[in-house]
Amino acid sequence: MRVLTDATCIRVLCGEKLLIGIGNQLLLVYRSSNGSTLRRIAPLPRLVDKIHGIEACVMKEEQWLVIVHVGRATYSIILDCQSHTFSECALLVIPEEIDLHPVPFIRRRLNDWISRISLLSSTELCIVTAHGVAALLKRGDSYRCLQWDVVDKSPCEDGSTLYCSTITGQRWENVIILSGTALGLLLIWSVDGPNRGKVLTSVSAHNGVIFSISCNFDIGLLTTTSDDRSVKFWNVKLSGNKDSCSRAIELREERYCFAHTARVFQCRIINGEHRTLVASIGEDSHLCLWTVDGDLVLKKRLDEGPTLWSMDYDPTSATIFVTASNGNLHKYCIRHAIDDGDDLCKHKNALTDISPNLQRNEHLAKVKFLNNGYMVAITNHNQVMILDSSGTIVQQLERLDDFKCSIIEIGATYLYLAGGCCVKIYKIGNDQPTHLVGSENVTFQKSLENEAGFDVKESSIRSLNYCTRSKTVAVCDSHGRCVVFDETLADIVSCHIIPNSSERWLTAFVVLNESLLLMADRSGHLYLFDKLHVEPAFKLTNVHGKLGITEMIVEENCLPLTDVYNLRTTGHDGRICELAVNCNTRTLELLTFSKSVIGWIDRKLVVRGSKTFYLGFNDSHFLVVDDANETFVQFDCGGGHRCWDFFYEPSAAIFTFVFIQHKKLKKVHFTPRNNVGSELTLSRFNWHTRACNVLQVAKHGNSYLLLSGGEDNILRINVLDNGQILEAPRKHLFSHISSVKTILVKRLENGALLMISAGGRAQICLTSIDLDSFRIKQEYEYMLLATDSERSRWKTNRRSTFDPETKFMCAAFLTNDRIVFGCSDGFVRIYQLSTTDGQFSVSLTGETFYGRCILKMISIDINEKSIFITMATDGYLCFWDASCPTEPIFRHRHHTSGVNAVDVKQIGAGKLVFVTGGDDQSVTVSLLEMKKSNEKLQVRVLKHLSEQYMHTAQVTGLKLLDNDKMISVGVDQRLFVSNFSSYDKLVVESTINTCIADVKGVSFIEEDNEAIVYGCGIEIIQLQGTLMNSKMT
Repeated sequence: MRVLTDATCIRVLCGEKLLIGIGNQLLLVYRSSNGSTLRRIAPLPRLVDKIHGIEACVMKEEQWLVIVHVGRATYSIILDCQSHTFSECALLVIPEEIDLHPVPFIRRRLNDWISRISLLSSTELCIVTAHGVAALLKRGDSYRCLQWDVVDKSPCEDGSTLYCSTITGQRWENVIILSGTALGLLLIWSVDGPNRGKVLTSVSAHNGVIFSISCNFDIGLLTTTSDDRSVKFWNVKLSGNKDSCSRAIELREERYCFAHTARVFQCRIINGEHRTLVASIGEDSHLCLWTVDGDLVLKKRLDEGPTLWSMDYDPTSATIFVTASNGNLHKYCIRHAIDDGDDLCKHKNALTDISPNLQRNEHLAKVKFLNNGYMVAITNHNQVMILDSSGTIVQQLERLDDFKCSIIEIGATYLYLAGGCCVKIYKIGNDQPTHLVGSENVTFQKSLENEAGFDVKESSIRSLNYCTRSKTVAVCDSHGRCVVFDETLADIVSCHIIPNSSERWLTAFVVLNESLLLMADRSGHLYLFDKLHVEPAFKLTNVHGKLGITEMIVEENCLPLTDVYNLRTTGHDGRICELAVNCNTRTLELLTFSKSVIGWIDRKLVVRGSKTFYLGFNDSHFLVVDDANETFVQFDCGGGHRCWDFFYEPSAAIFTFVFIQHKKLKKVHFTPRNNVGSELTLSRFNWHTRACNVLQVAKHGNSYLLLSGGEDNILRINVLDNGQILEAPRKHLFSHISSVKTILVKRLENGALLMISAGGRAQICLTSIDLDSFRIKQEYEYMLLATDSERSRWKTNRRSTFDPETKFMCAAFLTNDRIVFGCSDGFVRIYQLSTTDGQFSVSLTGETFYGRCILKMISIDINEKSIFITMATDGYLCFWDASCPTEPIFRHRHHTSGVNAVDVKQIGAGKLVFVTGGDDQSVTVSLLEMKKSNEKLQVRVLKHLSEQYMHTAQVTGLKLLDNDKMISVGVDQRLFVSNFSSYDKLVVESTINTCIADVKGVSFIEEDNEAIVYGCGIEIIQLQGTLMNSKMT
């Protein structure tokens, strides 16, 4: 994709064809004859405003008339669905009426922001403006005619600003318009007849702005949504008088429903064959389905953070298509909900009680699934029994009178029951009953008697973990003494000691190869052990905080690399961590991590070799999500603290979840539903969900890496190839705890990249990128004085020496691997980048107080001296000697206020061209000369040019080109290519509109002659004309 920004509207056509408005582009998505999903862009002009509405109707077979409205403008175009091509678009010209009244009495105009459009037929179009003026336009009968003429105009008597409108009716004389205002007022008015322009009814509907209205007079249902997070259901009745041709509206509030946690931007009434549902979407990234009675049928999280703007429904495939603010497109099939009869609201994953019949005062205390689908359960009286899927007791094992069972573990063929110092082993049979194989007393003191300092008395077993890879069992006590047995507990494989910690027993255990194994303790530490040694070879602390690792999974596809193992770990902090084990150096390293929607991840399950599910809890709910963070099932079970287990039946693709609640055994059956519906493959590029503050471009072969960070606190790495952002590969990094303000890139000797990112909360993160394998490693994290965890342990009488809200705003490289940062607290801070044993780190070497928030910074080398230039909110260029940065050696005013953009180019010996853009909407160019005099560097201004108000808003991006040309871009969403060769005036040679709002900057790829504009989205713009000519000369 070349544009990723708000996808504000969508329209379903026919036969797996969609029209989507992404920014100012109209995109056709369709399915080809060979089953692949293709895209085509309509030839619309490059506009500043985004497409806010799409209407389409059939003109003749395979020919569709498409109308889109963009801000104040409306365009019509013809789509040939057979060849999937567009005709040339035509602008609907609405002539402005001449009014001789003074300005206060000017009537409301048609040349206004458009609220809604509707095609009454292939030759009639109704338009409603944002100030309540409805107009009827007609065109000729020829299907090629795209010229529209205004036939009628009807202003509403209420001139309130409309935030949404809905047009009902297929004939102008029958059109009823429903509108919502900023103050929550619902207006229903007629455009023709005796009640022309009259408000038929007006009611205060919401405690806030009304964002959408959906109405179906046939079933008497009207729904509204608002920023009060509600969906309101109304009973509506339209009646008419044939004699007077007048109409009346009866409106009654029925339901006031809440399920969304943020503003609700759209609702839609969906009529099915058996049921009518209401769908709603909004700012919380959720899709909600409701019955007409206001009962919530479904709450589905479709994306991770972006606002869901628009949706449409395809009745053929029973699929809802949804667009998001980051350009993502989603689909969700609701056939299971729309086609059901009376059981629509019945919970498909109904909770059932399968408690077995036990003696009085006896209840189940522990339960776990065996590999054959049966369950092993232990009562509070220490009775062991085998249960089937219905909870019936099929076998009673012996009562454990000699010890109290505290641990149940399931192996490949054995069942282990542990308590005290004893482990009982049972053989699990598929056809034959489970029977006792033997009992083993584990003596930790005897196993580790040769180790000095471990003469602690014998203690009970605190953990027992089975490793499927090696078919071994690790048994550990509370003193950290760990013994690894074979699966029969007959032979000791190895003995180890967990180092001192608050809770020294195991939560996870895996054997890597014949010599190495990994153990994770309850305190959150991960240890690498050699089987021949008792002490760990390496320790990685707090991988998942202080609550321990729940599971470790070795990536099998990486096993051919015999010296490196890649593994993933899950824990109780909601993260999925990627780690690497180097077998040669005996070291562990945390590469990166991703966040899951599950707060307490307990297990990972791979289904049919490819589909990955994660299971865990959010508060009191049990969740199953896939590796794309899509939630498949969620239900209330009381939380993860209770005894629970699950079983997956591959043949039937059914999950069974059991848990003990209130001394009862509860069971839930559920099947991860394959959401088929439409067969279109929709792209999900997962661009920033908030504004992108910084973007760096790094060359990689024939493509480019886009390294970006923004207000969503996420570092994103995307690939740009042939002017298109690829959907894969891509990486997301969650190391920042606040917004990312600046990124630097350094190429390492091994060909990898080192990315230095910094931003809010005075945080610096170092990340290495292996360009060959696209492997990401988070090398180092630094905070100005201390991390959050360290500050939380400070005594109350200790004071901090800096503002915790300090931001690193900008950065630049200096000589000798030094980095200078400009900070929001007015300091200029210099750090030393160093490497020790392959580990990168930064350390503060000096700081100078400037007294203004530093906004931009660049560095240059002149006459063997390292110089850096800062720009702050005072509008000055300040030149600093990096060897002695006590005060600026030269100051030159460029702007009257803050500087938002800067670029520099060296054009000769000691001569530099500086160009800056600021909050004062001006672009300033200076030709400076720098030379040594008496061992001091002197700066002299040779030429100076300041172009006032070239942009109509803040200038935020600049790039110097060849032949005294430059690119500038601002918040006014216009990109200028201008010439400053004479230093008398900036001559604009070309102007390009961009649909990216809140533009933060621009990058330029010289080889491809492309500019990359970023802000609330990203757009790749191919530059033409004058810029191409300058490159040829």
